Amino acid sequence: MPRLRAVLLALGAAVLLVAPARGEVLLPPQEGLYLSGHPDCGLRDETVTSKGVRDFVALTGRPLVWSYLSWHWDGRSPFPAEACRVLHREGVVPLVGILPWSTGEQNRPEARVTLKALLAGRYDRPLRVAARQVRGLGFPVMLCFGPEADGGWFPWSGRFNGGSRRDGYGSPDLPDGPERFRDAFRRVVRLFREEGAGDVTWVFHAAERPGPDLPWNGTQGYYPGDGFADWIGVSLYGWLRSGPVREMGDLLAGALPRLEALSSRRPLAVLEWGIAAGPGVDKGGWIRNAFEAFTSGEHPRLRAVAWWDKARRPDGTPSGLALEESPEGVRAYREGAASRAFGSPARFGPRRD
Repeated sequence: MPRLRAVLLALGAAVLLVAPARGEVLLPPQEGLYLSGHPDCGLRDETVTSKGVRDFVALTGRPLVWSYLSWHWDGRSPFPAEACRVLHREGVVPLVGILPWSTGEQNRPEARVTLKALLAGRYDRPLRVAARQVRGLGFPVMLCFGPEADGGWFPWSGRFNGGSRRDGYGSPDLPDGPERFRDAFRRVVRLFREEGAGDVTWVFHAAERPGPDLPWNGTQGYYPGDGFADWIGVSLYGWLRSGPVREMGDLLAGALPRLEALSSRRPLAVLEWGIAAGPGVDKGGWIRNAFEAFTSGEHPRLRAVAWWDKARRPDGTPSGLALEESPEGVRAYREGAASRAFGSPARFGPRRD
């Protein structure tokens, strides 16, 4: 069977998507950085449409390499296979965040789909079903279990799963909270691989800074290891309507060394970036400076960036992040995206263990 599966046309520009052989993952670009983005897909980041993707590409002037959607997994909810197919038809690699929670509420512990239950094997069967669905898609996907676990606000964070204790799980030399997350991540990966879901690029997504920022909650305690993660990424925002505006250059300098310390081999990505509009905020200028920081050469292991274009918070209130709300922001983004540094299409190859 020929490996070339489809040539997709998006807004008049041909986007080549080569379906990988079994066991292949998304490799870093041969040159420059991947340009990805997350078009608004509803309050819960799960309503993916072709129109949304096409409108974002038209607005920004560049095709997307990958795009994010959430799988709010309560132990029974099905894998979002159709949403993945929508993105694939648009020539975009789906990046699915696996969010193990039954309430969708932050800053409180989970009652049902806990890390303890996952590690006890209580949810192995539905995870195997999901893995077979992924295998049956016939095209590559990216999966991210428990985004921003070190941040402290999600129920899968160490804060809600044993915290700094060392006497409730695993090694007495390791804090229980991060260790539980690490092992749950590994378990999910193993289950998918056992079911033949080989064309999965696994992504470890860290918060900008740990919360709480204490020694027991260091990001290194959450990292599952190179055998279970193909990319390492982080969320970086210049301003979210509180505190001072921070430039991307400073954000990168603060976050990337922490990620580089996790692995010497895995490519790094800014999985979410953006800035809210607001009084005194020069959104266009900030975006221009961000693109300059991305392409400065100061961070050679940074190989992808993905704008977060969510117009509203989960509670429905405006976020100020959407590009289209700022004409100057749109112009700045289009100028930055036009750089030759962001022209690489997705490429796949064997996992580099």
